[in-house]
Amino acid sequence: MLFNKGNVRTPFLSMIGGKTGYTNSVEFVLGQEYATEEGDIPNISESGSLKAPDASYITRSQNSNVTQIFMDSVAISYAKMSNMGTLAGVNIAGQTANPQNELDFQIANKMAKLGRSIEKTFMQGKYNKATTDKEVNKTRGMYEAITKNVIEAGEKPLNIWLLEQIVKKISDANGDTSNLYVWTNNTGIKQLHGDAVELGVPMGEAFKNEYGIRIQDVVLPTATVHIAEGQFITDGTALVLNFDVIRPIEQPVPGKGNFFLEPLSKTGAGEKYQLFGQIGLDYGNELYHGKITGLSTEFTPPKGRKVVTVSEDTP
Repeated sequence: MLFNKGNVRTPFLSMIGGKTGYTNSVEFVLGQEYATEEGDIPNISESGSLKAPDASYITRSQNSNVTQIFMDSVAISYAKMSNMGTLAGVNIAGQTANPQNELDFQIANKMAKLGRSIEKTFMQGKYNKATTDKEVNKTRGMYEAITKNVIEAGEKPLNIWLLEQIVKKISDANGDTSNLYVWTNNTGIKQLHGDAVELGVPMGEAFKNEYGIRIQDVVLPTATVHIAEGQFITDGTALVLNFDVIRPIEQPVPGKGNFFLEPLSKTGAGEKYQLFGQIGLDYGNELYHGKITGLSTEFTPPKGRKVVTVSEDTP
């Protein structure tokens, strides 16, 4: 129910839900980072080869994230259970607006709320690793995770050349650029489309659906990237994400699972349940992603196709 295919309210979860990983620890490893030494042209004579070169060491750093708790309650009074025959809203003949099962209806809506909470956390979450049971573990979201492949736009609108620059940054950092998604808001999508029209840059003729999400491609000089409308996008920013390395990490409770429904003790005339789960974000190596900040938040309409003319004397 969390990773609901086609739920445009949680597109990020829909994209990563099929690659769920599991942990039995609050903290989990994302991977290791290290810098590969640059090669050079050897200049070694036969006599010089009799002595081995001085050794150098490649230092590795290990990155991690944490899971955090998500929970909610569901309560149904006995009065509500016994009054399902009463129609709500406009009382018109043949109305069947009431759900067949009130508990299922309440659970589905609470799960949708939890999904939105997780979606926002996976985008905007600020990392914190608790050191006591009074502190809160907070998983690191994509905005905080991306610190190296970053471009400041200087209040320019999102455009094709900014995308080309961020793709180059990812490529220069040895990230994979073969399957990148531009995760932006509605203004960003319109701005990219307008810029592509002005420049005559090829875009996908029709939207395609991936995991029920509307996607359009744009062809850059060095790569083809996919454009999608995300949720909880910070004003003036756009993300460039490689979903091949992103997945949710769940921390199940032994014997119960994760995001399970559990009855609570009675305190009155009704039934009460709790929903409980623990989940965190594995975003892989941050060098596989990029971030554009300082974008204009206003849409600038295209002025038509740009045409460049040159004289016969132009070399």
